Amino acid sequence: MKKLFLFLLVMLFAAAAQAEMLSLPLNEFTDQTKLEMRCMHGTQHITLPLAERWDVRKASLMLRYTSSNNLLGDISQMVVKINGEPIEQIKLTPQVPNAAIDIAIPVQHLKAGQNIIEFDVTQHYLRGQCEIFCAPDMWTNISLKTSTLHLEYELKPLPLKLGEATSLLFDPKQFPEAAVNIITENVTQDSITLATIVASGIARRFDYRKVKFFYANKIMPGMDNVLIGSASFAQHIAMPHEPAAVPVEAKGLKIFHLPAAAGGVDDKHALLAIIGDKSAELKVVAETLTSMTVPYPGTEVMRAHGFSMTGIVMYGGGQAITADKQYDFKTLNQPNHAFRGINSNPVSLTFRLPPDFLIKQNQQAKLSLNIAYGSGLRADSSISVIVNDEPFQSIKLDDVDGGTIEDRLLAIPTSLFKVGANKITFQPLFNIEGKQMCDALQDEGQFVTLLDSSTLYFPPMPHFVELPKIELFALNGFPFSRWPDGFEAMIYLPKQDNASIVTALNLIGMITQKNGFPLFSVLMRFEEPEQWDGELLVIGPAASIPPLIAAAAPIGLHGVANVSYPVARGWDGEGAMASTQQQGGLGAGMGVLMQFESPHKNGRSIVVLTAESETDLRHLGEAILEPSVQAMLQGGVALVDLTKPGYKVSSMASGKKYSTEGGGKIPYIHAYLYKHPYTLHALVAIILAALGLLISVILRRLWTKRVMNKE
Repeated sequence: MKKLFLFLLVMLFAAAAQAEMLSLPLNEFTDQTKLEMRCMHGTQHITLPLAERWDVRKASLMLRYTSSNNLLGDISQMVVKINGEPIEQIKLTPQVPNAAIDIAIPVQHLKAGQNIIEFDVTQHYLRGQCEIFCAPDMWTNISLKTSTLHLEYELKPLPLKLGEATSLLFDPKQFPEAAVNIITENVTQDSITLATIVASGIARRFDYRKVKFFYANKIMPGMDNVLIGSASFAQHIAMPHEPAAVPVEAKGLKIFHLPAAAGGVDDKHALLAIIGDKSAELKVVAETLTSMTVPYPGTEVMRAHGFSMTGIVMYGGGQAITADKQYDFKTLNQPNHAFRGINSNPVSLTFRLPPDFLIKQNQQAKLSLNIAYGSGLRADSSISVIVNDEPFQSIKLDDVDGGTIEDRLLAIPTSLFKVGANKITFQPLFNIEGKQMCDALQDEGQFVTLLDSSTLYFPPMPHFVELPKIELFALNGFPFSRWPDGFEAMIYLPKQDNASIVTALNLIGMITQKNGFPLFSVLMRFEEPEQWDGELLVIGPAASIPPLIAAAAPIGLHGVANVSYPVARGWDGEGAMASTQQQGGLGAGMGVLMQFESPHKNGRSIVVLTAESETDLRHLGEAILEPSVQAMLQGGVALVDLTKPGYKVSSMASGKKYSTEGGGKIPYIHAYLYKHPYTLHALVAIILAALGLLISVILRRLWTKRVMNKE
């Protein structure tokens, strides 16, 4: 009996050790920090993604909320739903306006994919009388920062089918982040180039989910691994305990369960082997792997004989729109949307503009709306159009019998838009016809539908921007993503250490996720590119940066160098800079990101990511992946304090300004005056002075003529 008890205890601990446990605040699943529900009836929701390879065993929600203390507790309540199924009812009592409650989530209500956690409130402040439907003191606020999701799950065994397994491995619904180890047979320019292709394709598959890459010459347990090398190398890594049992194919892609260190396999993680004898063969297989987006093939081995990519256009990428082209809402992933009831939530249309758009202030984007609405709405009902959180215009729904609005054209000034992500929000404001406030309770029959045949048009604009602006690099990797596949871009690693390689892989992954397109054409070099006329990303310890590149940088890295400090900044945006000559260094715990014009080609950029030690360089690469750090990158130089917890960033507009041009036509005189605004001011002053002098001469002559006529 004692042995049986010990055996069961060991098995229990083993099962507990295999289970993964997560505890995350709810704001990790949305860009909001709170959910507020107003009026007599209000709803809000968040989306909980669950990976298909997860077998969820237990889930719970610790909810912190605050409600108005004017509510009547016995008839005010909040219902929590999972995918439409109620799982908890909570009384909103004024005696406990700030409350925390633990809610067990039945796992049978959860599914692989997107799960909707909905919060539905009914709120009252009067009993047996007509209430103002949206009285100011009817509200409930859920704090997403302090509310927590607890999850316990196990990984399911992976099928040895390439098409099915890759969808499970590179699934963005895994949170809080993913990790992948890349193994190469040797450290060469070709092998690291292949590693960057693999990292870029995998990062694109993970979409919005943060992914960290590791680089080694052996398997790292507890994560998925990708191997790049010859058949003999793959045989040695994939079957270390039985190397000759099953011969590995000479070239192609093969999936294995991850070999375990003590023998056996970990069937919850995979080893993907990209096998070939020549770099060209490996490249075809790597590109094919990173492009597999459907569950095909259904075999554990795939041989790739060719690869090509079509539809690559400059400034392409995820959610990017092209100027001078009309898009309907359906194309922009906004299908027909019905607003129901008085207190309907808004809906937003999102898209991206190229980071080097020269957005002119005197042009207009055109929004053509098609709307259908039902009867019963009062004539002062409307839909507000909000551009990047700035209210722009309201559309009246003034027919009480209902109707349609076709091709309602709104001319939106382009000054309301910005480079990068943009958002147009449609916020309904409905009022109900009725003699009493209580009539507003019967609002289910009132609706307004925004039709997906509505269109958006953005006027043509040139690609012209003044640099350095590392905020554009943080935005989507510009200028390395001007061509979405990384054409005309190069990564230079002065030192082939693990920290430099891992940092390069993580940056490639970040740029890919920001731009939504795999960087298949980025070049990798270990030798200094002396005549490179494209964009250059330099990653390495400070001592390894070549003198020519270090001399062009705004902050010196070697010997006596020029260093600039911002001293004061005026409201006109111009800042005073102090220039010094000094000999120093970054020191421990500090990293720097710099952008400056290439000494090899005017208009081309060099971006340097460096730190004193390999450890600090690795930490700097991890810091750049954090959204909070990316938001603070500005100007030409960003110093990152790598001491934790948290990162501190000091950005400054240091370095010589230069401009870069892409597609679109811009007259030379416009470009010159844009780069030299004081010349424009001087020309305007001269023109005004000349005009004033001319008017003075004309008036003097007219006056003289008039006097002579009188005489």
